[in-house]
Amino acid sequence: MTRRTTLQSMIALAGGAVAAKGISSSAFAQENLTGSGEVRVYKAGGVWGDAQQATFFDAFEKATGIKVVGIPYIDDGAIRASVLAGEPAYDVAGMDGALVDSYVEQNLLEQIDYSYFRPGDREDFSPIPATPYLVPSLFYSMIIAFDSRAFPDKAPQTWTDMWNVEQFPGKRAIADAGNNVVGSAVFEIALLADGVDPKSIYPIDFDRAFKSLDKLKPSILRYWTAGAEPPQLLTDSQVSVTSAWNGRITALKAKNVPVDLSWNQAVLQWEGWSVLKGAKNKENAMKFLAFVAQPEPQAKFSEMIEYGPPNHKAFSFLNPDRTARLPGNPDSFKTQLVQDYSFWGAKGADGKRNAEKALDLWREWVTR
Repeated sequence: MTRRTTLQSMIALAGGAVAAKGISSSAFAQENLTGSGEVRVYKAGGVWGDAQQATFFDAFEKATGIKVVGIPYIDDGAIRASVLAGEPAYDVAGMDGALVDSYVEQNLLEQIDYSYFRPGDREDFSPIPATPYLVPSLFYSMIIAFDSRAFPDKAPQTWTDMWNVEQFPGKRAIADAGNNVVGSAVFEIALLADGVDPKSIYPIDFDRAFKSLDKLKPSILRYWTAGAEPPQLLTDSQVSVTSAWNGRITALKAKNVPVDLSWNQAVLQWEGWSVLKGAKNKENAMKFLAFVAQPEPQAKFSEMIEYGPPNHKAFSFLNPDRTARLPGNPDSFKTQLVQDYSFWGAKGADGKRNAEKALDLWREWVTR
């Protein structure tokens, strides 16, 4: 079976699961969001991007007549520079929840026009709300992933286990905080590995976090920068344990690749959509956001990849077994550490945000 036919099968299954509830995800769009031209939208890589294409991009284009041009990842600095130059890299950008305040402060975002939205959809975003500048797009988790061939009897279940290279031998990989200081969740993970109670993670004790990282550093083979790296490192047996985003690992498990994960102490994260200042296709961008805010396409997306929907009504279109495996389901807020974006966006006495401080400290540490 080819990648294309596999994707088509996944789309059919996702659509069928939601359609069984008697839902037409395109009806509102056909009546209220039709238009012409295009909209340039951030498109992720791998299975995530496939799910976006099938359930958001293609469905929106079919319902409205507006072409979606998927634009791959561009780093934060380049996005800001593109807006300042008057040539925004996207109309609709994928926005890390920890960055949105600084974008607003620098006047780099358009206010979202919620008049395009179906009544009630904005209010159904819970517990992370849709704000004047950001519509949450998904929940995901930074989890402990491991090569199941390396641990046939007892596998690592906590970040402390990942740090314990004597009991769980092999090389390690963690995300490069220099590439994504907040999204990497490196500092939260290091403190959890050092035994800090999840309720006491914030404010981050950077001295303690780096002392914890010092203990793991001799065993770190790779500081990964792309979500595709951890599963590849595990598959190739280059590392035995790594941090990873849950969707990448569960996608491999579904193909019977010998990898596994632990949800214990997972760091629950979320991302959103924002419209960049000066977007060339601003009206189409608002229409796109109105479409993806609906629970029906969000449910279809979460059928294709194990990332959770931020519109809580989407869970009503998913079966209980699927819901239980999704980050952002009601129980996940009780069992996982919810990353505190307000901490990372807060400024210290020196005027620097905590994320900026952490980035400076990381760059000094990683080159030692």
